[in-house]
Amino acid sequence: MANPNPVTPLKFKESQFVRSDCTTDSLAHIALSVRVPIDVDRVVRSLNHQKSSWLRRVITEAARRELMQEEGES
Repeated sequence: MANPNPVTPLKFKESQFVRSDCTTDSLAHIALSVRVPIDVDRVVRSLNHQKSSWLRRVITEAARRELMQEEGES
């Protein structure tokens, strides 16, 4: 019987995927996931190999501009 709760070392998990952008910031252990309108989904998915890096950049820029800026002003 197979192990129902296998443990994969963190080092292996991080090394099995090559980052598709040139950033070096540490990434969160849990991914963000959102649903978007169909037309937005269509154009983002058309990016193919650039999708993850583009989404990471756009979300990071928006969060820093809109959310982190507000923290500094308060």
